[in-house]
Amino acid sequence: MKYEMTKAETRVMLAIWSADHDMALPEIMQIAESLFHNDWKPQTVSTFLTRLVHKGFLNMYRRGRAFLYQPLVSREQGFRSTIMDFAELWCGGDMDAFAQEVQSLV
Repeated sequence: MKYEMTKAETRVMLAIWSADHDMALPEIMQIAESLFHNDWKPQTVSTFLTRLVHKGFLNMYRRGRAFLYQPLVSREQGFRSTIMDFAELWCGGDMDAFAQEVQSLV
């Protein structure tokens, strides 16, 4: 089954992908806030993280008292999936037609 990320979930993943180590909630929140200037509460980000774990984008494990999050999907895989979703939505999956549409806009 294919799962898509919401815009908010994508922002959380971008924060996680920006680091080269597994992260706990406070660090994820700090990076997401600095990148996107959002004002999410810890419970909100925790909900996004739980959804991302259930969708198979993240692994969560416990280290001491903290839960750490590890990406299971690379940034490139996430980006490629998003592009493919847009191509499917806008051009029926025709990547050449999609590329032409994008080219005409830039």
